[in-house]
Amino acid sequence: MRILYIAPKSPAPIIDGGCFAMMECLKGLSRVAAVDGIIFATHKHPYTKESEQILGQYLQKQTVVPIDTELKATNALVNFLRRRNYNLSRFKSEKLYHELAKQLSENYDYIVCDSLFAAAQLSHFDFSELAPVIIRSHNIESEIWKLHADLESSVLKRFYLRNLEKTLRKEEIEILDKAATIWAISREDQEWISTRTKQKNAVLLPVSVTIDPKIEADYTNKGFFHLGSMDWKPNQEAVNYLVKKIWSYPEVSGLPLKIAGSKSEHFRFLATNSIEVKGWVKDSNAFMAKSGTLVTPIQSGSGIRIKLLEAMALGIPCITTKLGASGIDPALSGVQIADTQQDFVDLILKLHSNETLREEVGKKSRDYISKVHSFDNCIVIMKNTFGV
Repeated sequence: MRILYIAPKSPAPIIDGGCFAMMECLKGLSRVAAVDGIIFATHKHPYTKESEQILGQYLQKQTVVPIDTELKATNALVNFLRRRNYNLSRFKSEKLYHELAKQLSENYDYIVCDSLFAAAQLSHFDFSELAPVIIRSHNIESEIWKLHADLESSVLKRFYLRNLEKTLRKEEIEILDKAATIWAISREDQEWISTRTKQKNAVLLPVSVTIDPKIEADYTNKGFFHLGSMDWKPNQEAVNYLVKKIWSYPEVSGLPLKIAGSKSEHFRFLATNSIEVKGWVKDSNAFMAKSGTLVTPIQSGSGIRIKLLEAMALGIPCITTKLGASGIDPALSGVQIADTQQDFVDLILKLHSNETLREEVGKKSRDYISKVHSFDNCIVIMKNTFGV
């Protein structure tokens, strides 16, 4: 069996949750078929020698297409006036179209598009004439922009964000309708696709997370941390909420909080005597294991939080919002849910003072990951889709 895999950025090296999810998908595909890849190279996710070496372990052939995805005000305005979604159109290029046409002329059994942004670039082609197209849906993209608009206070910005949401929703549904199968990342997303589109083959495919038996959480650590890429708006919102809304409480303000992740060094102005801004960390697992409890008050976004899954796999106690725990069963997973400032304060103080509780919820999370997000379980789901 031959598969053409299309990714809107290089999955390797893994620098954020999206890369992690893509690599897990690619690893699974390579276990069941011979895989060729078309990889978009962007300014945020360049294709490097390291990318080539890592991806070469899973791809028979790599076709790399440089794409300029930087935001341009003129292009945004043109798309706004034409009622087309700028988020999706930024990836379009003649070179990409020619590379896709050349690759699609080969005999593939399936085409796997890793995200809506990859699938959108097939719009020039008649899906009925292609091999069955599978879209790996990382998020309901239009829902992300809906939440951004809901949270925006500026009237003009909210108007523009509403336009992005509407145009994206229209194109998103059209693209999802065309696919042979959708691999949804969470049950909530699966239900959205099943009820909002004509798609009858939306399959839940969790992100696989490997538990490292050599790394264990330090339950004696009473501190807290947030880890995530700070060029992603939901993480920026979460950190601002943590610092301004939670760590402003007198009973919490003196507790240690570490903020880490890609681009977090640009937020050093948030540092205080108790808040440390670490910046990017080379080994995120080692950092999380020794940093106490993960606290991530997610206010917007869609899909599942990869860093939350990684923390759970290490047995780390986690506090997040109901939205932040999308795709995760709080009752079975041990993840602690807080949706108000007081809820966060109460749980932070509770976990800070109780080592037994930290260990209990952490181990419950680790057990949940081993059952729900195992690599072997995800391979079975992939094989069922391919009929092998």
